[in-house]
Amino acid sequence: MTFQNLEVVHVVAMDQQQCIGKGNALPWHISADLKHFKEITQGGVVIMGRKTLESMGRPLPNRINWVITRDPTWQFEGTKVAASIEAALQGAVQDLQQSDKKSLFIIGGGEIFKQTIDIADRLELTHVELDVQGDTFYPAIPESFKKMSSEQHIDDKTGIAFEFASYQK
Repeated sequence: MTFQNLEVVHVVAMDQQQCIGKGNALPWHISADLKHFKEITQGGVVIMGRKTLESMGRPLPNRINWVITRDPTWQFEGTKVAASIEAALQGAVQDLQQSDKKSLFIIGGGEIFKQTIDIADRLELTHVELDVQGDTFYPAIPESFKKMSSEQHIDDKTGIAFEFASYQK
């Protein structure tokens, strides 16, 4: 399903248990994964929850940053704020219609992924070969998604094995 003729893409790294976070932070540092994330989302529109933005400490440069929060008074310089996923999606669609981009990127956290998995068209996942025992998780990947490509890597600095995988509905 395409959301208003646009592609909805989840971009996330997860461990073997589908953990994506621990203590409101990424539980690993893999430079190649951060570079991969930047290449995918650069120049686009990203949607995230408030905790995800706060864990990064700043909006992502060269992207339109939509943040979802239930707090009607919350603001963060360099972001657009929405009270719901639906409102963020509507705003992101308007932003995309004013650009030449056709994809909007959902980048976290766990609750935002869970609430948008059914409207996602593509998943850009980094499978990290670790078992972190974290506190934030990615939802089960629906059977409607098929792995279209994958690349195996090992981080030079940490020795952590990981895979970049693309899934399509």
